[in-house]
Amino acid sequence: MATTKTLLSNLSSLLCNGIISLEEHSRMKKRIIKAEAKTAEDQVVAALVPQLRETMVPDVKYKISDLVLHVLGIKAPCHGYKETKEEQKYRDGVAKPRILAALEILGASKYGSGAQTRYSFGEAAPEFEANGEEGKEDSQES
Repeated sequence: MATTKTLLSNLSSLLCNGIISLEEHSRMKKRIIKAEAKTAEDQVVAALVPQLRETMVPDVKYKISDLVLHVLGIKAPCHGYKETKEEQKYRDGVAKPRILAALEILGASKYGSGAQTRYSFGEAAPEFEANGEEGKEDSQES
């Protein structure tokens, strides 16, 4: 795969030679830069997955703010920390979405909604389903 620098150089050559218009050049350049940023973000999120796996105990439900604190070391107001607007913006706009993406890769389950949302992973769901099926069988035997 060509590097971003090579792609942008080739794109500029096409523009200089009149093969593509400035509008096409700008659109393609934006796509290349966006793809590179997405790849970099995906790598950051993938690096969080092992940290989450180490932090989370299977079958325990965690608040997102607790996971952000344990994995990234960023406190929230619920931890008794008075944050600035910039810190809040970073926590809500960057840190939380990264943790949520890592939870998705990890295959975590989501419980509740809004401020009451909790996340868990492990064997809770399969065991619960098996217990539920056993309960149905027991009631049918009676």
